[in-house]
Amino acid sequence: MITVKKETTIAGLSELRNKSELILKELKNHRVILEKHNHPVAVMVDYQQYAHEELMLDYAEEYILGMLAVKRDKESKPSDFVDIRKW
Repeated sequence: MITVKKETTIAGLSELRNKSELILKELKNHRVILEKHNHPVAVMVDYQQYAHEELMLDYAEEYILGMLAVKRDKESKPSDFVDIRKW
């Protein structure tokens, strides 16, 4: 296992099998990149970090969708809408 940045550790899949407890402890401080034959195959992060990142992605998606809706609203004409009472 090698720490390449203060927030990233690289470990081989064989180390995951043999040193799983040590790698799980590392997850509290670092993300762990798992490698197979010196090629990255997966990234492990602490569950709280994962949940936080998922929440941030949800916020970003909602912000982008909201901005698209505002843009479409500004670009639309009254004829683009259907009067629900006449529909």
